[in-house]
Amino acid sequence: MNTQPGAPDPSLYIERLANEDAFYREAAAWSLGEIGNPRATRPLAGTLLREIRSVEESGYLDHAPVVRAVSEAIRRIGSSDALYALVKALCVLTRSKGVDRPTVVELVETIVAVGGPNAVREAADRVVASARECCPHCPGLDTVASVLLDRLGLCGDAAVSSLRRIANGGPESMRPFAQSALALVSNLPRC
Repeated sequence: MNTQPGAPDPSLYIERLANEDAFYREAAAWSLGEIGNPRATRPLAGTLLREIRSVEESGYLDHAPVVRAVSEAIRRIGSSDALYALVKALCVLTRSKGVDRPTVVELVETIVAVGGPNAVREAADRVVASARECCPHCPGLDTVASVLLDRLGLCGDAAVSSLRRIANGGPESMRPFAQSALALVSNLPRC
């Protein structure tokens, strides 16, 4: 994060987050991540929420590179102010047809970086609730669940307890992913 006196003013790039051209939105997000000014966190979160609106409208994420750039910028800034948007994006992506794994990984890693283990557990709980609403199966749930639950397994004992709960009583479509993550955790060496 660039906190040096005389660092560039992020205003120009914040304005470009609303550009009609996805290339300019992506470039603006990357620039804001480089600048590292916390003032950009909320506009980046707003951009993320606007980008995922395409899933709600058409079932597809139109501009995954913009979502990845926004997520990376939020992570580089390091502010937890965008956690709501990040978790909502994961929940919406469970309903996306053709969601790509790199985008989900980027979102999950940003949640880990800015919110820590508790935020990952909260994200898992929200995705479980989203999966329960999406019967019988959400098209993007397999990708979101596999990435999120594998990462959840690395978040301590409380997270392992959450995995057990999902594996035993979670939505049918998420149980195999929770069981797989539990198997991975049980094979890790203990300190």
